[in-house]
Amino acid sequence: MTAIVWELEWRIATARRRLFVLNIMVPLLLVLPVAWGAAPAVHAAAVYAVLFAIFSTFGSAIPLVRDAESGLSGRVLRAGVAPASYFMQRTGAGAALDVLQLGPALAVAAVGAGAGARSFLTAFVVLTATVWVANLLGVLVAAATRSLAEAALFSAVSTLLLLHASGVFRTPVSGSFGAVVESVAPFRALHEALLSMSMMTSVRGGIGLGVWCVVMAAVTGILAGRLTGSLGVSKRA
Repeated sequence: MTAIVWELEWRIATARRRLFVLNIMVPLLLVLPVAWGAAPAVHAAAVYAVLFAIFSTFGSAIPLVRDAESGLSGRVLRAGVAPASYFMQRTGAGAALDVLQLGPALAVAAVGAGAGARSFLTAFVVLTATVWVANLLGVLVAAATRSLAEAALFSAVSTLLLLHASGVFRTPVSGSFGAVVESVAPFRALHEALLSMSMMTSVRGGIGLGVWCVVMAAVTGILAGRLTGSLGVSKRA
């Protein structure tokens, strides 16, 4: 498997310097008033979790729909890149870029929360795994839509539903069905890692997040051919 798609994504991202800088500055500017505004830890963690998850899902779905519409995806596939390889490389590059662009915002959140090095490192590792899942979610969202507007809507709705299931907006009663759902939801670990930076609590949900990383990648790889068809991408000239 060549790294042509990975390299292409990085070249495009770094060539658009203004957009690249904005993708760093906008999350940073949104985090700053929360981090330094004495917001309660539970509220701050919820805001950060929503920002990081939606940023990653949008950043995967919207460009994929755009590239499918412009014909770029089709040209790459006609060059001999297998659909599964195309999505895995693209998602990997997108996740790496998201971590790079969200890293400064996470660092500011950690400083504002008075987090130690260990708490910050834990949150960083969890963020890395979370943006991988969110980018894979973005691929599925893009394949289910027919326009950029639909991609934006579906990205927001699907991400917010998963955030709610992950206990970001309210803590479910212990032993309830909501608690069971939360225990396997993908964004639980991110939310708890962000909480841990200020409250020094344990971070649960790591195993569930790991399972999501593997399962989402497997599903995307298995369905890669159908996903290209859903996106209207053809490998034929």
